[in-house]
Amino acid sequence: MQTIVYLIRHSKKINKEDIDYSLSNESKQIQNEKIPLSIEGEERAKKLSELEEFADIESIYSSNYTRTIQTAKYLAEKRNLRINVDERFNERKHGIFNGEINLERYYQEDFKNPDGESPKEVRKRMVEGFEYAINNNKGKKIAIFTHGAAMTMLLTKWCKLEHITNDTKKTISYKGKILVDKIFNQPEIFKLILDENNDIINIENIEVNW
Repeated sequence: MQTIVYLIRHSKKINKEDIDYSLSNESKQIQNEKIPLSIEGEERAKKLSELEEFADIESIYSSNYTRTIQTAKYLAEKRNLRINVDERFNERKHGIFNGEINLERYYQEDFKNPDGESPKEVRKRMVEGFEYAINNNKGKKIAIFTHGAAMTMLLTKWCKLEHITNDTKKTISYKGKILVDKIFNQPEIFKLILDENNDIINIENIEVNW
């Protein structure tokens, strides 16, 4: 009896440059959590819900970010399912930094900015959320809506991050073969198949022409 999990990065979000926060007192973290999908992102989320791959989804999980819930809502409505919000699937907290990508945040297990999270910390909570979902849905198809960095940290439990560039193009391998070599799309989809003991037996990247 196999369990199938779809790890799904949220759909295309609105550009931060299109939002003026000058009249807001909210922290940057809260502002990030509230960023919504763009109009194109809504259209992609709807298209995702119509893919044959997701016809038999039986359970849906999402981070508590606006953009993941907005991505999940179309599939939830189509399948008449609730969205189970689990903060363990939240994006990595980047903390206080100068806005530039620091590749150490991916490679060094304990690296984190002030008020941020390390790869080890993100992976730990993502694995806990993942195990909770599969233990409560054995033999089912599950969709988990999450984020690019958090998804990468979870995948490195079974895969190897071979390389990442300054524009976050990632080369990830699984069992010695390249799984992806690209900048993650919005949405981005990975399909994980588990056996009756909840051991991973295959991981694949599902390409969609958005």
